[in-house]
Amino acid sequence: MTNRSGRAALPKARDLREVSPAGAARADGAADRQRDAPARRGTPIPGDSSDADAGSGSGSGSGSGSPIQPNVPVSWSHTGGSPRFWILVVLTGVGAGLGAIVLMGILHDVQHLAYGYERGSFESGVAHAARFRPVVAMTAGGIIMATSWYLLRRIAHGERSLSDAIWHHAGRLPFVSTVTNGVLQMIAVAFGATLGREGAPKEVGAAIASTLANFFRLNDTQRKVLVACGAGAGMSAVYNVPLGGALFGAEVLLGTVSLPAVTPAIATSAVATAVSWLALPNHPTYQLPALPVNGSELLWAVLFGPVAGLVTAWYVQSISWAKKKLADGWVRSVALVAVFAATGAVAMRWPGVLGNGKDVTQLAFTGALGVGLVAALLILRPIATSAFLRAGAVGGLFTPTLTAGVLLGSLAGHGWEALTGIHAPIPVYAAIGGTALLAATMQAPLAAVVLMLELTGTGISLIVPMLVALTGAMLVARMFDDRSIYSVSRARTIRHFGARRTGP
Repeated sequence: MTNRSGRAALPKARDLREVSPAGAARADGAADRQRDAPARRGTPIPGDSSDADAGSGSGSGSGSGSPIQPNVPVSWSHTGGSPRFWILVVLTGVGAGLGAIVLMGILHDVQHLAYGYERGSFESGVAHAARFRPVVAMTAGGIIMATSWYLLRRIAHGERSLSDAIWHHAGRLPFVSTVTNGVLQMIAVAFGATLGREGAPKEVGAAIASTLANFFRLNDTQRKVLVACGAGAGMSAVYNVPLGGALFGAEVLLGTVSLPAVTPAIATSAVATAVSWLALPNHPTYQLPALPVNGSELLWAVLFGPVAGLVTAWYVQSISWAKKKLADGWVRSVALVAVFAATGAVAMRWPGVLGNGKDVTQLAFTGALGVGLVAALLILRPIATSAFLRAGAVGGLFTPTLTAGVLLGSLAGHGWEALTGIHAPIPVYAAIGGTALLAATMQAPLAAVVLMLELTGTGISLIVPMLVALTGAMLVARMFDDRSIYSVSRARTIRHFGARRTGP
């Protein structure tokens, strides 16, 4: 059926019950193609360009009507009745799992080559390297990465974020440039860029999904869902978090936890994680001791939540500033080399400033970091992350954010003990802090809690204080800025005690 302009028309509301699932999917696909037609012009690489998230959708909106983070409407007519879609779910999971294996191999090889160690953790390897090796390695890495990203942007004609591709371009991602960008992200983290390693497998998984969807002619909504599932599956495979990765894909990228979206996300992540076990560890990423909880920790969580909310508001603003990258060209390339070199110089005194933060988080979970070091890294690492993004680097934000939350919780726990004299294991405060900051910065409480439980393999006893802290953090953060770290390029809605206005 067409309207007067010759475009495909959706069924009227009263006729929806009479439309078959296949017919509904075809109609939705036609509408999606009309809405996303301009997106087909050009094939920019996935990145975090300053205008990447501009557009419209259906989320909590700003005063101007431009939503903060759009939701992708998904029904069983899109995913439930298509055997072809479910075959591609399995294939995407296999591809994401294999991609994660290759990327983790690249990460470890570059780390060992750059810092000259054969075994042990990355931070230990940096700490025991020759005195000036961090500066030399990071400067060399900066030159390599600045040149590589500059050439890739020229070849691919621009940048596009993963979330932008899903929300406004029907999940269309060019395969070669997206995978190349993912590999470059992993190499940057291996050299020591203060960014997350999950960005690379997310983009590889998403690129595989987008390519399969195009080849087998899925409609636009199905492609969006499959690409989000592929991104979540890549994250699941590198961190061994099948349920958390699935919820990340659904809750963060699709903006929904409805069954039609969550079910394929879980299936894709489960397949990817199982495939990754062929070469990657099948155990939690972090090791935590037993974590008993009493009333003191619950009271601390009540007080800590608003503090985490204030830190979230600042953190989101810093990421928003950072993603307004310098103008492309030699200035951005020189700035990126300078940021790499400066971070390497800082690492001579504080090795924990390098990399995604995995080793720092593990040390914080075991209470092995002194108060002074916790405070220093809590300041230095977010500054470094913002500097890398501002200078044009591309990478994930999950682990850097988790590390910041864990450090914040540890520091607040030390302060609580000093004020009250009540002793509790620092890992308790660290785990609650990491969960609260993750939930508030991602605007995804379900994914944050599940990810923390899967990453640690324990912590179920902490679920009540985790929920209390993240609730306070999210409420306070949204008083100032209701964007997430994945939608910071949008116009923000600033709330002031019940009133709200739209700001840049």
